[in-house]
Amino acid sequence: MLCRVCERAAVALPQDLPLADIQNIDSLRLLQAIALLEEQFSIEIDVVALERLHRVRDIVELISDALPEE
Repeated sequence: MLCRVCERAAVALPQDLPLADIQNIDSLRLLQAIALLEEQFSIEIDVVALERLHRVRDIVELISDALPEE
């Protein structure tokens, strides 16, 4: 999703990669990616949680925590 909203070819991003190091990322594109992820996974992400997003790993953990347990 991050690559898609940044208009980049899909690549595997290292989980420890700082979001600021992703080419073409800015706060608007990050919000677009979060909205797409919410839609794709049918989840809601708390706006306060967005302040804790600094690395790719943080997004993965945020989605994982928001998914219902099976």
